[in-house]
Amino acid sequence: MASPDSSDSRDARPRLAWLPALAALVVVAAASALGAWQLSRADEKRAVQAQRDAARTAPAIALDAQSRDAAALDGLRVRVRGRYWAEHTVYIDNRTLRGVAGFHVVTPIRIEGAQHSVLVLRGWIAGDPRERARLPQVRTPAGIVDVEGVAQAAIEQTLELAGDTGTGDGRLWQNLDFERFERWSGLALVRLLIRESDAAAPGHAGDGLAREWPIGGPDASRHVGYALQWFALALLVAAAWIYFALRRSDEPRPRT
Repeated sequence: MASPDSSDSRDARPRLAWLPALAALVVVAAASALGAWQLSRADEKRAVQAQRDAARTAPAIALDAQSRDAAALDGLRVRVRGRYWAEHTVYIDNRTLRGVAGFHVVTPIRIEGAQHSVLVLRGWIAGDPRERARLPQVRTPAGIVDVEGVAQAAIEQTLELAGDTGTGDGRLWQNLDFERFERWSGLALVRLLIRESDAAAPGHAGDGLAREWPIGGPDASRHVGYALQWFALALLVAAAWIYFALRRSDEPRPRT
C-alpha cells in the first residue's frame, strides 16, 4: 500500500511536467524573434550603406547661401567655395593614423555669398610626442578656395575628461561640437562637417595634412553576428529540452 506522501508526489509530477516545456518554448520563441529582428536591422543597414555608396560616387552637391538643411546632405558628397577662417582653426586631440598619435585639424570656411560658415575636417597631422599640448603649425590657404568632401550631420564623441581645457588659446579640443564651436568662435554654422576628400588634397599641397579617412557607415555584419547568437541560443535550448524529455520518457515508471 502506497503512503499518502508518495501518492501526493506522483500526483504533483504530472501537474508540473509542462513547466519546463513552457519555459523552453518561451525562450526559443523569444530568441528566434530577436534573431529575426537583428537580420532585419542588418538589411536596413545594407540599404543605407548602398545609398551612401551611390551618393559618394555621384557628382558633388554645391553648398551655397541657401544650403541650411544639414540632415538632407548627411553622407553625401558636397562642394563648397569660400574663404577659410584660419584664426578659428581647432585641433581635435587623441586622433591616430597608422599608430601615430596626432590631431584632426578643423577650420571653418565662410560660404561665398553667405553669412554662415561650415566646418571642414581638413586632415590629420602628427603631434609632438614630448609635449602633447604643443600645436603644430598648419598652413591655411588664403583667398577663395574650393573644398570637396563627404558631409556629416553628426559628429562622434569620445570620452572627455572633465576640466581638460586644452591650451591657453582654447584651440586644443578633445571633441568637436557644433554648438560649442559657435559659442567659441561667434560664427553662424551650417550644422555639417565636411570631411575633405583625397581628391581635394593636390589643391592644398604643402599643408602637411594627411587625408586618409576610414570608410564609415552602418555595420551590418555586427547585426548578423547578434542574430547568429540568438539563433544559436534558441537551437541550444530546444535541443536541451528534447534531450531531457527523451531521457524522462525512458525512465521506468513507479508501480502503483
